[in-house]
Amino acid sequence: MSVGDPSADMPRFRDQSIGLAIYGFLQIAMGGLAGLMVPLLLLSVAVSPQAGGTSAAQMIPAAGMYAVMAVALVWLGAGSVRGRRWARALTLVLAWMWLAMGVMALVVIIWWLPNMSKVFAAQGQNIPPQGVTFMYVMMIGTMSCMYVVLPGIFILFYQRADVRKTCEIKDPQVRWTDHCPLPVLSLSLLLGFGATSVLWSAGYGFVTPFFGIILKGISGALFFLGFSVLFGYLAWATYKLKIAAWWATLVAMVVFGLSTLISFSRISLMDLYREMNYPAEQLEMMEEMGVLEMNIPLMVSVNFAVFVGYLLWVYRYFPAATSVDQES
Repeated sequence: MSVGDPSADMPRFRDQSIGLAIYGFLQIAMGGLAGLMVPLLLLSVAVSPQAGGTSAAQMIPAAGMYAVMAVALVWLGAGSVRGRRWARALTLVLAWMWLAMGVMALVVIIWWLPNMSKVFAAQGQNIPPQGVTFMYVMMIGTMSCMYVVLPGIFILFYQRADVRKTCEIKDPQVRWTDHCPLPVLSLSLLLGFGATSVLWSAGYGFVTPFFGIILKGISGALFFLGFSVLFGYLAWATYKLKIAAWWATLVAMVVFGLSTLISFSRISLMDLYREMNYPAEQLEMMEEMGVLEMNIPLMVSVNFAVFVGYLLWVYRYFPAATSVDQES
């Protein structure tokens, strides 16, 4: 090896191009499955009036979400196959978000599972205890694979130093994801998703609880419009590492957390879902499954504590923005 060879100063690592391609094709396949859900949901809209199922106002936003998910997964998968920096960063960030939300969802499902026996009893189905236990195990196993195992394998792979180095060599250009620490990028994406609320809330008539009252129609639309503008700005400012965005996000979370706690101390889920025009058959099914008996204030408190804890953890990345502003 010659003295002038630049590779002499490079640390040794294992090229992960094959792994990036394998995980990339896996994401593309997942995107294809998500895409298949779109026509299925739209088909359910066509048959729901006759079957008494979920209304079109609920299913069309869900179909839109699956369409966005399909495009994102295919886009990220293609980027991973090509070894792009942004694909690795976004996949890692989204996998951590997937895992965190999945764990919380799995806890709720495990808490709710005992209510299945009540549903079967209400429907006149006598299932032996062994059969119910088998169903519990299968559901928990399936959900664990979807919410824990699958995002976990993405995290274990994409956070490896060899994978990062491979992407840096295959994609030497500095990308937009390199200008923001990954934990802060995750917060920015969460806020950005909140900024889209004005779109998916339209399918439910812009219904939302707010400090003990239910907003809907024009008042609800104005609320969601302001909410989306605020969170859109916070997403951008957070990405720019502006410390004011961190404080504004904390204040916003406290306000919305208090609003939710006050609202569900006065309003039941049944009242909220009625305002959202849920079909009577669906409300009856949810009541049998015990969904309407969930302790919403407790769930909100836990989610609020987790999010505030995350905010406090990422705070350490923001002071760097102060020095940048001073230099400029």
